[in-house]
Amino acid sequence: MTLNPHLEFGPEVHAALIKKKPIIALETSIISQGLPYPHNHETALLVEETIRQQDCTPATIGIVKGKIKVGLTPEELNFFATERDVKKINNRDIPVALTRGWNGATTVSGTLACAKLASLQVLATGGIGGIHREFSETHDISADLHQIRNTKVITVCSGAKAILDIPKTLEMIETLGIITGTYQNEEFPAFWSRNSGCQSPLRLNTVEEISAIFKTSRQLFNKQGFLVANPIPEEFEIPRNIIEPLIKDSLAKAQVQNIKGKELTPYLLNSLNELSSGQSLLSNIELIKNNANLAAQIAKKLSII
Repeated sequence: MTLNPHLEFGPEVHAALIKKKPIIALETSIISQGLPYPHNHETALLVEETIRQQDCTPATIGIVKGKIKVGLTPEELNFFATERDVKKINNRDIPVALTRGWNGATTVSGTLACAKLASLQVLATGGIGGIHREFSETHDISADLHQIRNTKVITVCSGAKAILDIPKTLEMIETLGIITGTYQNEEFPAFWSRNSGCQSPLRLNTVEEISAIFKTSRQLFNKQGFLVANPIPEEFEIPRNIIEPLIKDSLAKAQVQNIKGKELTPYLLNSLNELSSGQSLLSNIELIKNNANLAAQIAKKLSII
């Protein structure tokens, strides 16, 4: 168990570390910035329970009064779901947040950085960040990609967020040397849609195969991330031909209102929820649950090999 003075383990995670029980890292930006209340709180509880049902331990990670909290209490989960003055924290922001005593919801990059400090091996999220569609004008690349590359953690997601430029994101993933594959599918998923039109670098057929590849990577390299893309279940999918026009409409509105940076993704998700009459929100919740379930299966397999 780490002695890092900036880390604090919740009771459930502390007990799991002692018992060497599989632990799944979860981000808090989904709760504070990604989903509206009360769906954010309900989803946080649902995802944690999904992991417990696999006999694993959820470790929702956030910054609480200047401490990295690995494993939030029910009261803290409710705080992140309801409190408006919670900052969005990526990997770059963590030292400032700790020094200034902030409350902060960690993004994928921030959560991965904290998971690395806590020696966790698997993270479950919705979709990762990547290269934005207006990259030639904004040069906007998510911090997620470099943090995934530099962290020996399996990140289970439903691909890159569909609001991004997925082909360019996949090119950057290749450049960074991140092991990337799609679970039981030939194409890389596009968050709400099972297919993006882009061939996946690998098809990953089994949890056993994923665990074996990760083990080999850890034996070979000090820094190499592993991205496991898990397509949304078919019954909750929004096909690309339906969601894509809504994405373009939302992006156009964001540009008119000069919304960018950390505020862009939450704005787009909210806009898409309205334009889809709530379907994108339902799909978002289901894919997060699905990813948590796969992440737990992987973590269990890692614990015995």
